Amino acid sequence: MTETTTAAGRAAAYWNSPETVAEFRALGVRPYLTNLLGRTPVDGPALDLGCGGGRNTVALLERGFDVLAVDLHEGMVAATRARTAGYPDGRITVRQGAAHAVPADDGVFALVVCYGVLHNAVDRAQWETAVGEIRRVLRPGGRLALNTFTAEALDPRLRPGTSEGQYLLPDDVPMTLLPDAAVLDAFAGAGLRPEGGTHGYVRDLDVGPRAVLRCVLRREED
Repeated sequence: MTETTTAAGRAAAYWNSPETVAEFRALGVRPYLTNLLGRTPVDGPALDLGCGGGRNTVALLERGFDVLAVDLHEGMVAATRARTAGYPDGRITVRQGAAHAVPADDGVFALVVCYGVLHNAVDRAQWETAVGEIRRVLRPGGRLALNTFTAEALDPRLRPGTSEGQYLLPDDVPMTLLPDAAVLDAFAGAGLRPEGGTHGYVRDLDVGPRAVLRCVLRREED
């Protein structure tokens, strides 16, 4: 069996394809992150978890944060390195790594940006491990800027997988989609609670409708 015949191989082939990498490298920062950064003090380093083509990494650097950018896929890592090549080495580090195994020490970051990543966990167990990893690398009082697909609206082309919250895309690549309340409860159990309101909505993407939860969570003080 070749790598591209497995679900993981198909996902990697998509994310590492030159077309996908070029698409993500060309993206600009979303206004809601710009607004958040404008009211967020620069009082420690930031983590861009699932950096893609580097758009949020650049926004963090421009705001004044020193940044660790992490992505699972080598094509995206290379794109972010190229996009941030003009910044001093001491301000930006780009590493290959996973949300469920963040390559960083405990309690390092004042801010973690995790946009469009958490739902890519292959099952509920990996999803919950990622939640724990985010909590681990955030310092007490640190913030998580979260944007993730949820189960509030499900594309009829998705098929239920073999475990709670697991759904299969048409090419059998798994993703994890939970109700908004379950997402917030899991983070609350890890000591991260909403700061301000939460925003739930449905986006009609070229791959189908996706329910989105967007919020800022703060890690409780120890």
